[in-house]
Amino acid sequence: MNHDNSLQREYTVPFKVRSYEVDDRGRATTASICNYFQEAAGIHADHLQFDISQLRKEGLTWVLWKMNIHLYRYPSRWDEVIVKTRPSEGDGLRAMRDYELLDPDGQRLAAAVSQWMVLNLKTRRPVRLPGEILKLGLKEPSHIVEPDKKPLKTVPLSPEEETTPVTWVGKHHLDMNGHVNNVAYISWFTGYLSDSATNGRACRELNIQYMAECVEGDEIYIAQKAEQADSGVNVSQTLYKGKGDGEKFEPISAAVSVWL
Repeated sequence: MNHDNSLQREYTVPFKVRSYEVDDRGRATTASICNYFQEAAGIHADHLQFDISQLRKEGLTWVLWKMNIHLYRYPSRWDEVIVKTRPSEGDGLRAMRDYELLDPDGQRLAAAVSQWMVLNLKTRRPVRLPGEILKLGLKEPSHIVEPDKKPLKTVPLSPEEETTPVTWVGKHHLDMNGHVNNVAYISWFTGYLSDSATNGRACRELNIQYMAECVEGDEIYIAQKAEQADSGVNVSQTLYKGKGDGEKFEPISAAVSVWL
């Protein structure tokens, strides 16, 4: 990978909220906003010459480990929004990236930080970040959202939750790595949580950790626990995969969220 010193370290990408990206209230879903972040990150990584397509030539790929998202105001159908993103300083194993979602007046609608690892495609194990990637991270005194580097605790499946999967992995869930796209996990976490559990409130914070791959044919189960707080509802969730053949359930992702 050869990198040009003149490349833009901060990037902006415009989006328009489409009708198929909103919920029943006409607001962009949390998953749609995360899709904007993911798309902007991919476009910028390509500009910086370390996109997934460039890494794959060296037998490597990007995988998302954790993401912390704060949502202040949800845009509505057909609203124009802008994602501003930049790689930020990481460590030897994790690359970090900051995001802001802005309205046309520059008002912040959402913000996030993601933590990425580079995976060896042959061994399917993380490797140390190439030096060229580490050099591209901006030496920022702080992140837009403080990254949570601690592993999340899993929520065990109840006997009832073990009985019925919430969905099955199909081809439409897969990304360029051949496994489920990371935003699909967010869609499952937020989409299978009832209004009664959150008292109709909106998600304002989401902390998600990715633990294992899942592929076509996997059955997806979800364990969740909602607790009333002074100002809203705190939710802890874990996604599990299985094959429907008595195989032990394996946790694939955990999330904690705040609904206000």
